[in-house]
Amino acid sequence: MSNQIDLNIVVTSLSGARRAKRKCDAVLTIEDPLYNHGLRFHKKPHPDHLILMFEDVDFYQGNIAMPDLKHVEAAIDFGREHVDHRLLVHCKAGIARSTAIALAIIADRLGKGHEAEAVKYLLQIRNEATPNLLLLDMVDDYLNREGRLKNAWLSVENAHEHYANHRKLKREILEKNPALYREPFSCLSYSAWRYRPTTLIREAVIKPDAASSSQFGLS
Repeated sequence: MSNQIDLNIVVTSLSGARRAKRKCDAVLTIEDPLYNHGLRFHKKPHPDHLILMFEDVDFYQGNIAMPDLKHVEAAIDFGREHVDHRLLVHCKAGIARSTAIALAIIADRLGKGHEAEAVKYLLQIRNEATPNLLLLDMVDDYLNREGRLKNAWLSVENAHEHYANHRKLKREILEKNPALYREPFSCLSYSAWRYRPTTLIREAVIKPDAASSSQFGLS
């Protein structure tokens, strides 16, 4: 992969997104379920805006609002729609959920067989990245990469101890403070919304009858 390649993707935190949101053509927000202070646009026209809501956990937990294969599908489709536009991807910290989704879009654009290059590119644009592993499993499944994308990431992660410390801290927070994590949505469609550029009215992205992959223990 050329060092000069530019896929027009920006990955950042919520605070960074607030500063950059109108400098991009499209914004992909990943936030905690029912979070009351998320990034929104209040004047139109505005960048095309996709919002996905799920918790940041690296392993399946049946009593938590988990990421779902439908979220991955929605994100990749959104990335494909905006392949020629500047795309901003963010979560709260810009470390786990947003970097996993960004990696999905990068891998999709670079194509099969370029998973290591996709990881390298992610680290070039967001060196704080520690992608959510459950999401990477889903991305590998959706893009038919047979685990190569997650393995490409793990080849980086396993060589640096600080990643393991990050995973350990996340698990400890979940174990010690389970009340911080929201329960699953009664309907998956409530966890994904889109605001098109000329309207402030949201539209559902996932059909109400869509089956959740999380409920089957995808990991």
